[in-house]
Amino acid sequence: MEQPHDHHFLQDRTGPSDSEIRLQALNHTKDKLLSIVGHDLRSAIGGVISLAKMLEKRLEAGDIEGAKRLNGLIRRSSHDADDLLRDLVTWTQSHGQEIQFRLEALDLLELVETELVRLRVTASHKEQKIEVDAEGVGIIRGDRYMLQSILRNLISNALKFSYAQTTIVIRIRRLPGEWKFEICDKGIGMSAELQDMILKIDNRKQRPGTSGETGSGFGLLLCEDFIERHGGRLSWQSEPEVGTTFCFTVPELLG
Repeated sequence: MEQPHDHHFLQDRTGPSDSEIRLQALNHTKDKLLSIVGHDLRSAIGGVISLAKMLEKRLEAGDIEGAKRLNGLIRRSSHDADDLLRDLVTWTQSHGQEIQFRLEALDLLELVETELVRLRVTASHKEQKIEVDAEGVGIIRGDRYMLQSILRNLISNALKFSYAQTTIVIRIRRLPGEWKFEICDKGIGMSAELQDMILKIDNRKQRPGTSGETGSGFGLLLCEDFIERHGGRLSWQSEPEVGTTFCFTVPELLG
């Protein structure tokens, strides 16, 4: 004789709830994050320790020029570790919703030029130029800290992966219902494989810049997060040895 269906039994057998799936995904992300950061910090600090030992030997041998070169490398490695920690703290705060979204009216050109003051100093090291092509710009409503961070990260990447004596172009357009930003370079570009991985935390790829510059690899993750907080989207086009254009939009925000 066929037994009646036990609906309670069937319900207990169903898969995990949406909240359980999200929690599992978050825990997986945190585990990956800790693994990545642990590896990166060990590499950065290990590099400083090795260079310090080499510096000691150069000083004992009276090789002042060699010691100066090693001192420069130690400073760079120390800055790499500091950048990693700063980007990590910002990313984790953002991911944990600790960074508050503060909407205010901002003068767009002033916002861009504030960032370019420091970035043009960086650009001068490789004799690079930064040009701004802006049409119809004026007041944008958004979060100052987040917009500055987006611009700083994308322009810094363009400088890092571009060759000496090239020009980075920042295009800004006011379109119906949104702002559109493009950061264009003539640098080393990205393969299709690399493009598939740049926003995956567990496949985060760190490439040296054209002058050996390094970075934390969290910059684009921050950009994506902050752009999405504004209701915008991040996209890019890239070709190896031709260059890369990163584009992001910010909707007209009211209130």
